[in-house]
Amino acid sequence: MPTAAESRAAIAAAFDTYSAELAQAGAVWEQKPEGSADGEAAWCARQVAEHIASAGIFFGAGIATACGLEAPELERISLPDASAASGETRRTHGLLMDVVNKVSDEHLGIEFETPQLGKQTVASMLGVVSYHLNDHANQLKTLRGG
Repeated sequence: MPTAAESRAAIAAAFDTYSAELAQAGAVWEQKPEGSADGEAAWCARQVAEHIASAGIFFGAGIATACGLEAPELERISLPDASAASGETRRTHGLLMDVVNKVSDEHLGIEFETPQLGKQTVASMLGVVSYHLNDHANQLKTLRGG
């Protein structure tokens, strides 16, 4: 199991990857993928960006609650255009990292449950955060044909 510091580093690297893709997503902001995708795979770049911006708060709140830390307040994010996306995503990622930076190795084994993801540990949720950012970075890259 990665340490808390290793998990923070993985999240930071994944966020950098996602941010680089988001910065190039303006040209496909409302473009849906070609073919017969459904669910999240059918999202345009705007929907992906709104999801990731909201997810930072969601993950931060879940981890904070499990660890007994102050949780960010949940909010739904709406991004009318690509120019708003980077700043708002940095803001909500900052709320997540305010929590993640307080997670210690002693917190990693704490179990909790979320309606969306079921039973998790703090360690597994930190891994989900990294995976989630990388997964949606790849989705943005695919949308723009990269």
